Amino acid sequence: MGQRLTEEQRDDLIDQLPDGMTLWGDDSEIAADWFTPYDYEKWLEILGHPRAHPGCCKTCGCATTCVLGTFYDAVVSSVVRELDKLGAIQVPTGKDD
Repeated sequence: MGQRLTEEQRDDLIDQLPDGMTLWGDDSEIAADWFTPYDYEKWLEILGHPRAHPGCCKTCGCATTCVLGTFYDAVVSSVVRELDKLGAIQVPTGKDD
């Protein structure tokens, strides 16, 4: 198995995920014409933690950590870490020119 990513490399990879990325499990539904994209902001709203403004959750308040945001960050970090353990990801070599 190849060399595993460092924590910093995993964080850098996570930072490269696109803003507005669709968070949905069924590929066929994502491809459907009727599908409304569910991104992170949409899920925050649906699950009762909409942003009041940047860095502030209407439910959890300002100057504190949003529990839903923390859960999302933990899921993304855990998935990347476990994929790395399986050898399923590599250090990005650079962006396309």
